[in-house]
Amino acid sequence: MTSMPFLIDTKDARVAEEILSAFSACGVARGARVVGGGAVTPGELPWLAALKRDGKLICGATVIARDHLITATHCVYEVEASRLTVLVGEFDVNKSRSEGFPVSHVFQHPDFNRYTYDNDIAVLRLAEPLPDNLFRPACLPDDDDKLAGADAIVSGWGSTIEKGPPSNIPMKAEVQIWSHEECTGAGYGRRKVTPRMICANAPERDSCTGDSGGPLLMAQPHFTLVGIVSWGRGCARQGYPGVYARVDRFMPWLKVALRHACTCLPPSSFLQ
Repeated sequence: MTSMPFLIDTKDARVAEEILSAFSACGVARGARVVGGGAVTPGELPWLAALKRDGKLICGATVIARDHLITATHCVYEVEASRLTVLVGEFDVNKSRSEGFPVSHVFQHPDFNRYTYDNDIAVLRLAEPLPDNLFRPACLPDDDDKLAGADAIVSGWGSTIEKGPPSNIPMKAEVQIWSHEECTGAGYGRRKVTPRMICANAPERDSCTGDSGGPLLMAQPHFTLVGIVSWGRGCARQGYPGVYARVDRFMPWLKVALRHACTCLPPSSFLQ
């Protein structure tokens, strides 16, 4: 929140989580910690959103404030905000009765390159704030976090196999973030992977078609948005990891794009 944080003096994790649930601490999941690939349980990742264009699901997005989300610019490139809605708090998108929450404004990164997908990040502002019972926001990273070798979770409604159909329920997979040197030395070549990108994958685990714009999150100590699904060759191909927009490299731009948002503090700001 934008106000001064207060402190909760408790060593009881259950009590602390209940207290934090009453306030808008970011990065607190409703379900258990992710330990591998598989289906997301309903409400487990309460920041995960589905982005629709003209009523059709096209990408993922991440709630980072009650009226702001982050996605990939290539998902919304030259698309009018009036054509976009987001589903938040939904599970089976095929059974959803909601048209979604209308988007009032799209902030595309001004340096987005539609040929290379460099600077592939965008902010969506909603016409109305989300109801508190539908979401919890993900946390934003610190500037220039050390990510290489860290475990992370990617999630979305994309295909579960290369060239397969999209999933009607959200899926998740635990992947490992590569160093920049490993990423530039992969099959893509050095010129395609810029410092504003990170690579991540694991054997038989990767983001895929339809996951674009969705979150790559580090779960410790709280769920923090470190990457945005951007591009890749195929899905889970050896030597071709998923490539993500590296969120910490965009924090100066995000602070401007989110200047009217009430973003939340991580749980560590409340606990001592």
